[in-house]
Amino acid sequence: MIPEAALIQNEFIIRDMQLSKEVRMTKKSLIRWLALSMGLISPNESRRTMLAILEALFFFQFSEEKDPDIHEITTYIKNELKQEKANEKAIRYHLSQLRKAEILDRVKGKYRFSISPLSEKGDLASAFEYNYKNRADVAFAKIQEALKILKKMHR
Repeated sequence: MIPEAALIQNEFIIRDMQLSKEVRMTKKSLIRWLALSMGLISPNESRRTMLAILEALFFFQFSEEKDPDIHEITTYIKNELKQEKANEKAIRYHLSQLRKAEILDRVKGKYRFSISPLSEKGDLASAFEYNYKNRADVAFAKIQEALKILKKMHR
């Protein structure tokens, strides 16, 4: 491993993917498409727990219009999605990964999608766009600074 690898503060992937007719047909395929396009899962993996958590979060956001706690998410996954093997420890791990990626916030034990300062609660498209663009802007500012320094070193 190169020494600079320890300097990585944040990492995110965003994929430009086709939004085909087949993808648009079911909730499960749209959730998998979103998870892939946002870099939350890799192309050849399933990560059923991550997909189940996203499905639960979208259910609570769009259908119930509420922020769920860990117990509500776990119950939804086990009862509605019929994933009896989903355990709370794995769910907590994936929720922490979504928080680390700044996609989720946890306030008073409730999980909600991070929103941008200028968007309304429930406007997930603006929230995700703000989150990813903000992180990209920070990364590109550092790249620009490094290029300026490198240019000076070559003179």
